[in-house]
Amino acid sequence: MRAVRVLLLCGLGMLGAAGCDSGTPPPAVHTVTVTPSSSAQPSTALSSVPSSSSATRVFDSRAMASAVTRLLTTDYKLAHVGAVSCPDRQPVADGSRFQCTVDIAGTTKHVPITVTGADGNYRVDPPQ
Repeated sequence: MRAVRVLLLCGLGMLGAAGCDSGTPPPAVHTVTVTPSSSAQPSTALSSVPSSSSATRVFDSRAMASAVTRLLTTDYKLAHVGAVSCPDRQPVADGSRFQCTVDIAGTTKHVPITVTGADGNYRVDPPQ
């Protein structure tokens, strides 16, 4: 009987040490997928040789701003999230980084974005 109590207490201690209570804060990062759009802007380089069909895929800045707004309000639980602006034509390239700008309660903050693959996934970190 004592062995059962010891195991039970050890198990509860491990759960507590692992932070398994319901009051833990949300994870620091989130991953969202936005369908990237292909580059439609013609090249400005002058050349008599036709360009290859290696069009760079870029993110849709409006779709990304909408996703960032949703994450900030629902996942990060931030109040007073205003306009979000993400830069245009950011490449869908693994490891690429850029920032969106957000108005939170009248203060301009920057939301770091890190592209996490070539398929359109990216990580949205908390505003800074």
